[in-house]
Amino acid sequence: MPPRRQARDCQIGVIDIGSNSVRFVVYHVFGRAFTPIYNEKVLAGLGRDLHKNGCLSVAGKLLALSALKRFKIIADNLQLEDVLIAATAALRDAKDAPEFIQEVRRDIGFDISPLSGTDEALMSALGVLAGEPRAHGLCADLGGASLELIPIDQGNPGQGSTYKLGPFSVYEGDFNPLKARQVITSALSAIAKSAMEQDLYLVGGAWRNLALIHQKRTSYPLRLAQNYRLSAGEAKQLAQWAYSPQGRDVLKSWPGLSPRRAETLPYAGLLLEALLDRVGAGHAVIAPGGLRDGLVYRYLGPLAEHENALFDGCRDLAHGNEQGVGFGEPLFDVLQGATSVFPSSFHHKNENRLRKAACLLVGIGKGLHPEHKAKMVFRTVLYAPIFGLTHKERCYLALMLYASYTSKSTTPNENTLAQLLTPDEQKAARAYGYAMRLAVTLSARSVAVLKHLKFKHEPEALFVILPGHLRALINEKIILRTRELSQLIDVPISVEYDPS
Repeated sequence: MPPRRQARDCQIGVIDIGSNSVRFVVYHVFGRAFTPIYNEKVLAGLGRDLHKNGCLSVAGKLLALSALKRFKIIADNLQLEDVLIAATAALRDAKDAPEFIQEVRRDIGFDISPLSGTDEALMSALGVLAGEPRAHGLCADLGGASLELIPIDQGNPGQGSTYKLGPFSVYEGDFNPLKARQVITSALSAIAKSAMEQDLYLVGGAWRNLALIHQKRTSYPLRLAQNYRLSAGEAKQLAQWAYSPQGRDVLKSWPGLSPRRAETLPYAGLLLEALLDRVGAGHAVIAPGGLRDGLVYRYLGPLAEHENALFDGCRDLAHGNEQGVGFGEPLFDVLQGATSVFPSSFHHKNENRLRKAACLLVGIGKGLHPEHKAKMVFRTVLYAPIFGLTHKERCYLALMLYASYTSKSTTPNENTLAQLLTPDEQKAARAYGYAMRLAVTLSARSVAVLKHLKFKHEPEALFVILPGHLRALINEKIILRTRELSQLIDVPISVEYDPS
């Protein structure tokens, strides 16, 4: 299928026929950003018998066919722009896969072409890049029957490879760590160690579930798997616990974890430990996207590579809100006049990226109850389905937006901020939020007024400059907002009038 030239605002479906699960996801596409709006999974276990007889599971085929029939009806009624279909190791390797593919085509109407191992690796890498364009390291995608590995060099995917190291390919029956380790070690023996500063990006439901369990066990405050980052030592401890007898017993009864998923997690832990030992990565990161996201990213075509996922995600979140669509960029431009006076937490380019994202989100509190608006905006941004944010950056962005609505010192989630942001980082986020609040209040969210407003920084003072005919805009509320910002950044702020 040729890539689309452009897809600014549409819905696309993705059906992922894996060795363990069959999944249907509907994405809302807005520019470079795409957000799941419907997500259904059936743990069919198509590849469950591959190790035993080289064929698809009989029970798995029945479950998969039932799921695909349902997905077909849903897709047709949603009138999606397109439905992308990916099939991975089970339908690539099973002896009876061609008959199953023919049955699906005849009875349901879906045309399935299994991905090669290298293509599967590439799609996973593109999915990582869709969610984190700055990715650098090794992408590892664990499915039911296979493991795909592909390097990512400063945002560019390399040559991928595939290994029959999914749990269904390594063992049947009871999990034996010693035997499984021998298979893993032999298969990975040719992989060279990478630089210690690189990251290992983990794709797949097993590793994602382990990350969520780790967050629960360690009382980590931000319960998001995407971009969850662990040091190599922390990841190894989690991995060793997962395949230990004690960990395996806990996983069997973990709340909300299905028995079929629970039985694959000890192996996922063992494989994670082996990968970390083999490649020498400094950190393990739960990938913000995977194969399905990679399919959508490729479908959007070359134009998507030149757009910004974070900014389009913010625009999408503010979509339908005139303040968010038309006010954010002029607000950012005005505040750039004072950028050097605001404290910062990241290098200049990244700080500006986060500040612009905050400005694009400035209108998302529209219509919310005034007493709860700041809290609701904070939580919305903290958990928003926006690409291109680490957990620290996500907290920083949420605090900027919170401070753009209130000067209260406490937030709805103090524990999260305390663990992920230093006091200086919190101050920097609040400072920019206060500046946004000042500009928003002064302009009354009018782009026409905002265009006349200037911020000018001199060595020991900050000036807010207005044309003389807008002098009446300055009132007690504006003076209060000016004083709040001045006290926070410890810089005098004066309002001046331009006679021209």
